[in-house]
Amino acid sequence: MGVVTTEIEHVSVVSPSKLFKAMVEDSDNVFPKAFTNYIKSVELIEGDGGPGSIKKVTLAEGYVKHKVDLVDEENYAYHYTVVEGSVLLEPLEKVSYEFKLVGNPDGGCIIKSMEKHYTKGDAQLSEEFLKTNKERSAWFIKVVEDYLLANPDYN
Repeated sequence: MGVVTTEIEHVSVVSPSKLFKAMVEDSDNVFPKAFTNYIKSVELIEGDGGPGSIKKVTLAEGYVKHKVDLVDEENYAYHYTVVEGSVLLEPLEKVSYEFKLVGNPDGGCIIKSMEKHYTKGDAQLSEEFLKTNKERSAWFIKVVEDYLLANPDYN
């Protein structure tokens, strides 16, 4: 199995506590509202939301199941692994995501994320695939951020 790692940093005007709550603790409510044409639902199908739990994200076209690896509310860190679903295209076996939100003095935060793409056998991933995936991750963060900015009363 091969592993290809990519890292992304994104600066947000949203506080780390608010962004963490929206992306982790309240994703089942926020994601379908923020991604109206992309995500239909997010549901906890096993566990209590902590490490070892399984979540299912139903997409407009397909689904994703991911296993929660780490929830660190104090340090705003979250890790999960996509283990099944329509986004696991050949030659991917699984994809692990890790992100940490670091506060800025201006009240916003820096989102530091790392993705590990595990390929079947010794398959390689193209630069185009990796570039598109980075762009998709940045878009995902931006959509959640835009949703929170458009809904200032969200707590």
